[in-house]
Amino acid sequence: MTSNDRIPDLMKLGEIKTDMAQVVTTDIIEPSVVSDSFARFTLDRRVGFLHSNSKIALSVVPLTNAKAYFPLNIGVASLIQRAVLKIGQRTISETQDFANLHAYSSLFITNENNKEREQYLSQRAIAHKNVNSGMVELLSANRVGIDNGVETDFTAATQSVSLHKFQEIDATDADTVKQSPVYSIYLSDLFGMLKTFQMPAYMIDEPIFVELTFTPPLTSIANGVNNQSQRCCTNLTGTEAVSYAIDQNELKMIYDSISYDGEVMEKYRDQNKSISFNFKEYTLAKRTGIQSDFTNLVFNVGGNGRLVSKCIIGLEANANFVARSLINGYGSFAPINGNEATLNLLYNDRYEFSHDRSNNALLFSTTQQSEGAVPMVTRGEYSREAGALTITAHTFEGNIQNTGLSGRFFWNSIRPNRAERVNSRGMDLTYKNPNLTAGTYTLRVWLELLKVCELVDGKMTSRFA
Repeated sequence: MTSNDRIPDLMKLGEIKTDMAQVVTTDIIEPSVVSDSFARFTLDRRVGFLHSNSKIALSVVPLTNAKAYFPLNIGVASLIQRAVLKIGQRTISETQDFANLHAYSSLFITNENNKEREQYLSQRAIAHKNVNSGMVELLSANRVGIDNGVETDFTAATQSVSLHKFQEIDATDADTVKQSPVYSIYLSDLFGMLKTFQMPAYMIDEPIFVELTFTPPLTSIANGVNNQSQRCCTNLTGTEAVSYAIDQNELKMIYDSISYDGEVMEKYRDQNKSISFNFKEYTLAKRTGIQSDFTNLVFNVGGNGRLVSKCIIGLEANANFVARSLINGYGSFAPINGNEATLNLLYNDRYEFSHDRSNNALLFSTTQQSEGAVPMVTRGEYSREAGALTITAHTFEGNIQNTGLSGRFFWNSIRPNRAERVNSRGMDLTYKNPNLTAGTYTLRVWLELLKVCELVDGKMTSRFA
């Protein structure tokens, strides 16, 4: 039986002697270490509970007389390659290739949220509307296009949608440089543990660090194309080889903390000498090769001895890492029309599916069931099927929408349904994507693993379950 003094006051019936008013404090924290490739924030441990909706504000410095924008599906997350949460010298949570993983999680944001909130918060802007493919505005609509709230120019020879003026990374004059947009990303997006747990920072006796490794400004992995901007996109006539630098003057953490009356906080500390909770961590397995390597691939993706709750799969063509595009290289490449990818997962000497899954509609349904939410993309965007007929040929910032979006959201996810701990062999992914166009591709597979975090006497540790 639990003694009365072990029951927190918040759960007791009757009169509460202390003030239970919640106080939310917001601090703006500068990075303690910063460069164009790395930043470290040191969190204040005196102010109560870390709010999971604390944000990191990010921007880049326009360097040329050209306009640019962040990839439409992930926004400012394209600047972050790796995120690490440390307490003392111990790594509590880590996410690798964060921008690519964020492209998957961004699939499940509703059109309304993208249009009315995210394009202002993070510049994610994959919201859809019905459009007409003709030269004049008609009452009927036979295609789907991007909807960011800006009216389409129906008088132009090629109908075009543009960014809001405040969203453009523009260096055409001193005013536009000064007003370059600043976006933010939630800490709970960077670290899955913060989605379900408000960290009691005041109970931790060691320094808390958030470390960000930034995406390199330029890349040459696109086949035969050198020095492409990896952080931003440009319009059809924009300069591709611009090295957009992190704006260190705008790099801040907006740190929200929750606190109560001092007596309540101390009693909570006394009643919770030991706190333990579970959260999900993502580990990455990656393979790069030419198109024939993915015709019939069996790829060990790890998970040895772990509890695996999800497997996320995405194949991207390196040739898509070009700046003159809508989403740069942060997508997942669908099979060419008339072909299908084949997936299955082998662990503990048994396959997840009795027959390999290859039907695009079934793969879409498998991803929906794995995530518990419907991917908010069209059929053409997901599997390329009828993409040229269902996605408008109108341009967005000069880039054609149907060629830029068709088949670029072919993310897949499998949820193991046996709830078994994976044996020492790990998991083998069967991946078949025949008839890919010639070139180099990168397959990324994240495993969602169960992790346990413990806070005992001011010391926090984490381990895989």
